[in-house]
Amino acid sequence: MTAWIIEDEPPALRRLTTMLAELRPGLNLAYSTDNIASCVLALKNRAAPDVIFSDIHLADGLAFEIWEECPAPCPLVFTTAFDQYSLRAFRVNGVDYLLKPIEAEALARTLDRVDRRRPQLSPDWQRLTQLIENRQPIYRERILGRKGDNFIPIKIGELRQIYSQDGLTFALDGKGGRSVLDETLDRLTEELDPTQWFRINRAQVVSIDSIRKAAPYFNHRLILELTPNGALDNLVARARVRAFKQWLGAV
Repeated sequence: MTAWIIEDEPPALRRLTTMLAELRPGLNLAYSTDNIASCVLALKNRAAPDVIFSDIHLADGLAFEIWEECPAPCPLVFTTAFDQYSLRAFRVNGVDYLLKPIEAEALARTLDRVDRRRPQLSPDWQRLTQLIENRQPIYRERILGRKGDNFIPIKIGELRQIYSQDGLTFALDGKGGRSVLDETLDRLTEELDPTQWFRINRAQVVSIDSIRKAAPYFNHRLILELTPNGALDNLVARARVRAFKQWLGAV
């Protein structure tokens, strides 16, 4: 068996590598990386492995961006500390979803499952059904904002944009009101409903209700007209354009 590991936490990478070596002495770890860009390049230029172990939160975004650009050539095993992405994982050929810290018994079962599925790549519908029934994702409905010395509870449905600027995180509501948030953009992105929110670049997450139109922009990016428009340039990063178009037109 040939494996790749996509992981941006060195301790987690060392732990998984050690466990794989103990469980499968003959396994060949052919490639590892900590970011989306290098993985996409490897997928286009290297021979496909038998299995890929992938963390979800990487140095430059969510791992799902990789599979939106390059369909998975083999079974994927997602390794993460978060469980709200399970359904999305199985839509991109995920055969298992291991929560950190990974236990040896769980990893051994996963390797057996990969063995049984090679070279079959269709989803494991029985396990997917169990996830739908038992692990339906729950997304944030409310957030705490600050205006001056006052703390204000804000319904997520009232917001149109969340962004980072000058080291702070801000929330913008539908009337243009701005609040300071004590949480990071990365943390909030994990907890927002992905059918309603999209991270267009490193600094901005926008609501579907805020988007009036999108237009081509320099260097294969898109520029958005938002309501309210906010303080930033509203540019969709080039690497996210394809996924953004799919999200924008999703049913």
